[in-house]
Amino acid sequence: MDITEGLLAGTVLAVAVAAFARTRGWGIALPVLAVGVLTGLLPFGPAAPSNAGEIFLIILAPLIFGEALSSSYLDLRRVGRLVLTLAIGLVVFVALAVGAVATWIVPQIPWAVALALGAILAPTDAVAVAAVAKRARLPRRIVTVLEGESLVNDGSGLTLLRVALVSAAAGSVTAAEVAGVLALSVLGGVGLGAIVGLILVWVIRRSRDPLVANAVILLAPFPTYFLAEAIEGSGILAVVVAALITAHAMSADSGFRGRPQSIAAWGQITFLLQAFAFFLIGIELPSSLSNLREEQWPLLPWLVLAVLVTLIVTRFAFAGVMWAITRRMPDRTLGGRAWIIVGWAGARGPVSGLAAFSLPFLLDSGSALPDRNLLLATSLCVIVATLLLSPTLGPLARWLKLTEDDDDAAVRTRLRHAMAMAALERLDGLADDAEANGTAYPDSFIQRVRASYESQLTHDVPATASNVMDPTASRRVLLELLNAQSTELLRQRDLRSIPDSTIKSMQHDLDLQQQALRARPPS
Repeated sequence: MDITEGLLAGTVLAVAVAAFARTRGWGIALPVLAVGVLTGLLPFGPAAPSNAGEIFLIILAPLIFGEALSSSYLDLRRVGRLVLTLAIGLVVFVALAVGAVATWIVPQIPWAVALALGAILAPTDAVAVAAVAKRARLPRRIVTVLEGESLVNDGSGLTLLRVALVSAAAGSVTAAEVAGVLALSVLGGVGLGAIVGLILVWVIRRSRDPLVANAVILLAPFPTYFLAEAIEGSGILAVVVAALITAHAMSADSGFRGRPQSIAAWGQITFLLQAFAFFLIGIELPSSLSNLREEQWPLLPWLVLAVLVTLIVTRFAFAGVMWAITRRMPDRTLGGRAWIIVGWAGARGPVSGLAAFSLPFLLDSGSALPDRNLLLATSLCVIVATLLLSPTLGPLARWLKLTEDDDDAAVRTRLRHAMAMAALERLDGLADDAEANGTAYPDSFIQRVRASYESQLTHDVPATASNVMDPTASRRVLLELLNAQSTELLRQRDLRSIPDSTIKSMQHDLDLQQQALRARPPS
């Protein structure tokens, strides 16, 4: 079986396992990972590709873009300082700690190479963390913090990896050089991501064909990532920034007709890429272990255990310090129990796998990277270990009595009432305009539509209306009412600071109603 056939067969197998896991209500990471490991151990079937790093690069950009597209710029802005502290401060702290432990366990590893291992494993994974946090049914604010951290910290981790490899090649780097690399990475990534995001916003607002607009959005992650890397910026940060700007534009534009298709398409793409990424990590694990030298085998379990404990302890320590600092602040974001959840939510995933596979065989100086195979095997084993621990987040949240916000249902009820009032006001305006133009709508139709929205006000029953007049005319009226509700929904979001997750869910329902009305035949 050649490489192409093997990758296709592996993709089909990964998707099949992921689909089965979803039907059972499980997370897809562990089942797909387990099947990948078993496949890698078999003497037949798909084999671990020799160019795993290049494959990871291809799937990473759209995978991160899809995850960021489902997040919210507004929600992240509300916890921005906390997210940046975790995404930068915690990554540096963890990387330094892991590097120190690695040199203690394996003294022959140079400090810069040990720091590279820390940089690989310091960032939590957006894919793994988002899936686990949502399944654990955590409060919205905690989910927002964890998702925001995992989206941004990939950029800081990969930047730190770049600094470590430069230091390994040169023997040492100055503080000024480190600051320069970091500044260029952040500014280049954020700047290019913002430019691409604004271009996509222009496409969304100007394109009359939703298919074309969504096709441009679909291709955007690839040039965004590689252009950012070409200018030595952070490709991950560029993709995240572009996706957040695009997501906000799609949500804020009530007239964008391609939103339902985009949401559906990116949901499917993200699912496929997640399945393939975890399968690739699994199938690479036996291959990376088989490449270890005989003298490295006794070191591996101790190094994996020490690094895993270091990741857990340093994250809890950092969370404890953050809680102590913020507990007396009047506008504190998280309480003590929430910080325990943050401390335990440390799953790693495909991004750390990509970083590990990107380790060069040779440094710029021409010398071999010391103990590359040991670093790769350790990274993959630690990724698997954190994923095995991740399902315990849900029981821990329940034990701490941290569950989904109880006020979500009340918020949705208030929103539906406000939307019903906006629809009724728009209905009155349409009826008055039609009467003034001599094309008055039948009273039976107006009364039925009005009764439907009044029922939503009094009994919280979703408004529906039947055609009792010319179908084309009634469809036009109902579309106007849906547009009025969508506009009111966005106004309420900005007025009351309602989380975007709630807004997007209700907006999606309106989009589907509009889509169904437009698809209805006019006869």
